[in-house]
Amino acid sequence: MEQRLGQLRAEVERVRAELQVLEEQAAHVAEVADDATGQAAVAGTPLADREQRVAQDDARRARRQRDEAAERLRHLTDEQDRLLERLLDDRQGAT
Repeated sequence: MEQRLGQLRAEVERVRAELQVLEEQAAHVAEVADDATGQAAVAGTPLADREQRVAQDDARRARRQRDEAAERLRHLTDEQDRLLERLLDDRQGAT
């Protein structure tokens, strides 16, 4: 159980770092998509419309990746909490 807790701790740290990067990327890509939307509205050309659609798709993909990492982190921390509770219960029962 303690070995699994150590593995979880390392995994939680890794996913937290990954999530931080993904949050920054999602924010940046959202800004790019907003700019592309404004440019498409001003330009009114098929090329600008296409660039806007591509940028919006990229923003959705970045948000999805960020959300998936956040969900993985929630699952890992939930598992970590359950193991810590079991470990505490085991130690309290042994005394």
